[in-house]
Amino acid sequence: MSTEQKTAPNALWAYLLQKDLASSSDAAATPMIPAMAPVDRTNTSMRMLIHDMQATLEKFSTRVDTLLINVKDAKSEVVNCNRISESERERVLDEISNSSKKVQIELKACIGAPSQASSLELIQKSQISAENSIQALDKRIDAIQTVLHVFATKAALSLVNLADKS
Repeated sequence: MSTEQKTAPNALWAYLLQKDLASSSDAAATPMIPAMAPVDRTNTSMRMLIHDMQATLEKFSTRVDTLLINVKDAKSEVVNCNRISESERERVLDEISNSSKKVQIELKACIGAPSQASSLELIQKSQISAENSIQALDKRIDAIQTVLHVFATKAALSLVNLADKS
């Protein structure tokens, strides 16, 4: 072994190399002892880094799986809460509707039929007939406007034809 290979970058390697130098003097008497540290430090470091990365990725994947399960559970809980709140809303609306109907029935029983009910019905009927008449008049006005538009278009075309002929 040359002395260039025996130079050490840190104190531990220096100590180990000095030990090897001392024992190399009687190398013929003792067999070679394999090195305590790996010969190829770069590949060993890479394997360690890859193993560490794999362990980190496994931890990360278990955390992601846990998170996805929790999100799925939360989503189902939200759907469940929405369903429960909708059913409660329907129940409350039904209860309010039933209460108002009961109050209305009780008021009618106490007061009786209002004296203005018949005149109100008469006014309502006359209003409906007036609305029907207005709608019929609107349809007639639309028809008249359409006919006037057609006549105006034909008159303009006739004038253009007369102007072209002369």
